[in-house]
Amino acid sequence: MIKRHQLQDYLKIYNRNTMRVMGSIGNISCNGLMLISSVPVLIGAVYNMRIVLPDEGTGECYLDFDARCHWCKPDVGPEFFDSGYSIVNAGPDIIGLVETLKHYFTFTRVS
Repeated sequence: MIKRHQLQDYLKIYNRNTMRVMGSIGNISCNGLMLISSVPVLIGAVYNMRIVLPDEGTGECYLDFDARCHWCKPDVGPEFFDSGYSIVNAGPDIIGLVETLKHYFTFTRVS
């Protein structure tokens, strides 16, 4: 049996200006991400995004970045929308997060 973690069950994206949840990450790379949300988003707009990550010292830390929406379409689930973004200002924190997630959210054999 192979155990698989579903990324969208773990990481939420927030609008960092309002701290309202924009949706969950469907997938992410150093160049972009796919967001699964309950409402459609405006194509061409740049969004100020935030990921809240756990931190052993302070309880949580923030990963802030801007991303431009390039497409938005209904998800296979009728109550959701998928949208694709390019990350405008990918810094070392985003790159580190992507590498960590790549190792965590891969297929692994369960003994």
